[in-house]
Amino acid sequence: MAYRLPSDTANAVVSALIRGISEARLAAGVSQERLAELSGVDLGVISRAERLQRIPGMASILDLAIALQLDFPTLVQKAIIDGQKATS
Repeated sequence: MAYRLPSDTANAVVSALIRGISEARLAAGVSQERLAELSGVDLGVISRAERLQRIPGMASILDLAIALQLDFPTLVQKAIIDGQKATS
């Protein structure tokens, strides 16, 4: 049987993943507009995601991470840890 995160934890993990991408974008000095150009993800999707108004699909999240040259497995692992802390 596969392990499944409780929905509140899963939501916290996804939020932490988006925050990690946003923090990396800001640290790199990349605007949302430039990230949209680099990743091919619509600017509105990026803006709404960073405000946690709408969570993009996994393909878009991966495109954003690749555009920022992030190590995706490490980003996900940190998001899981942060998400679990947020709900414990």
